[in-house]
Amino acid sequence: MAGLKIKYTKTERARQKKILKVSERMLPLFEAMEKSLMASVNSISERIEQIREQIEQNRLAARDWVAVMSDSWVDISNFISINKIISKPVDVAGVRVQQFESVDFELMPIGEETPLWVDDAIILMQNQLQLLAEIKCLQEQIVLLEEELLDVRARVKLFENRRIPNAKIAIRKIGQKLQDDERLTIATAKVVKTSKQKELSP
Repeated sequence: MAGLKIKYTKTERARQKKILKVSERMLPLFEAMEKSLMASVNSISERIEQIREQIEQNRLAARDWVAVMSDSWVDISNFISINKIISKPVDVAGVRVQQFESVDFELMPIGEETPLWVDDAIILMQNQLQLLAEIKCLQEQIVLLEEELLDVRARVKLFENRRIPNAKIAIRKIGQKLQDDERLTIATAKVVKTSKQKELSP
């Protein structure tokens, strides 16, 4: 309230009461939004860790023949490339984000002279690239959710630390001032009445 000017009127008191009522009604809503956003961020973070574990499991499962690939003249990246990552807009905790759907791959034809393991290598690479694409989408979701979370937290602090306390202080101060004014008016009226009575007395 430091530096905040208050109009000590009944109208201002009514306005501050309305601010307090609205703020106390809105605060729980923003607190619920904050919890929902935090839960969503945590859930997405867990999903990212699960995908990373799957990527590592795939890598370990293919370790034996990946070594063969490294010694081979065949470059798997020549057979597969990403056209685009397909996603769709969804609402997560009230925030519009892109949800991973699939990856559109461009696959080159495999010639007869190509080693047999190339088919398996392409399938593995497709799986790994899809998992990496999903991670990218999830990370972008977290960025958007955390931006919203910062905004919601700022609103919660605004209501908790400023609007609600300031309105309560203003209501109390205005009430005290109006009571003081009323007492002064009554006291003044009594003094005036007493003075008139004395003047009228013989």
